[in-house]
Amino acid sequence: MVSTLIFAALASAPQTSVNIKVLVITYDPILNSKNNQTLREYMKWHDPKKMTPNLVRYIDEASGGFAKYQVVDHITVNEFPVKRDGFNYTEESFLRMWDNRELAHKADAVSYAAIFKKHKLTERIAKEGIQEVWLWGAPYFGWDEYAMKIPRDEVFYPTDNPWFYRPYDIPEQKKTVWVMGYNYERGEAEAIHSFGHRAEGILSLTIGKGIWDHKRTPNNPWNRFTKQAKEFPDDAQVGNVHGGPNAESGYDYAQKKTVMSGAADWKNYPRLTGKKTPINSETWGGPDYHLNFMRWWLDHLPKNTSHYQGFYNNWWQYVVNYDDAIEKLPPPDGKKMRATRAMW
Repeated sequence: MVSTLIFAALASAPQTSVNIKVLVITYDPILNSKNNQTLREYMKWHDPKKMTPNLVRYIDEASGGFAKYQVVDHITVNEFPVKRDGFNYTEESFLRMWDNRELAHKADAVSYAAIFKKHKLTERIAKEGIQEVWLWGAPYFGWDEYAMKIPRDEVFYPTDNPWFYRPYDIPEQKKTVWVMGYNYERGEAEAIHSFGHRAEGILSLTIGKGIWDHKRTPNNPWNRFTKQAKEFPDDAQVGNVHGGPNAESGYDYAQKKTVMSGAADWKNYPRLTGKKTPINSETWGGPDYHLNFMRWWLDHLPKNTSHYQGFYNNWWQYVVNYDDAIEKLPPPDGKKMRATRAMW
């Protein structure tokens, strides 16, 4: 059935791209007991200086050239980050823990405040116009896949899902700042996976109006976009970061089962036609099905001009251009409120 969605034109010319300044910090401690190799070298883990440009390229391509990341600095810190409770791994304690994970420090959360203070990030953000900080490090360094600091922690819709927005100890800024947490033990697939969760979180807070629940708001565009055939055999769409429209379980990126999906139709958003095409893992292809799926999934986020029902048809506006997007087009029926744990 052809959708009856109606969209309105913006008065101003559409924004074709945004420039995003990102500061990259790699925490890679030196191991004196291992011939002064860094932790990453000793463990033979991946090189962030090689992966970072590829992430920039993947995001650029998936956004249709909208998200133009510029790495303004890439700092390497040869030490362990400080936890939020003040704990700091040493070379000895980390390697001992790595051999016995039961020894892992229980209060794992990193101190974003300490990172901001050490690198004078608040000053650099204000002076250099930096919008994002990307952290690279090892398991148990304690950062989340993504964190964001909205001024005054104000969101537009109440939510009962703590994954969408959590008040971290990121210092207050005059504008929204994203802090991505990447893991160089893993590869590019896992890093772009983390970026995908960021998209899920902010789109749940905007397009989804604080709700990501197919039963509560089945016709909401964001909720519909993420439908899978396992739960909705007659209405599979694009799926979510943990699995495509044909996934049978989480991380099922190589699933060969073919389902009929409306994924391709989202290129037409908001003028959805209801047309479905066959989809399986060969749609995004291997051998790295995880990485290729993530690029495919991000590429299907709507990125057309104009707006519909008070939201941009280019959902990348919220993923990488949040402040500008909500200033020019405030979310409909939304009212700024402070996000606190009481909301959850």
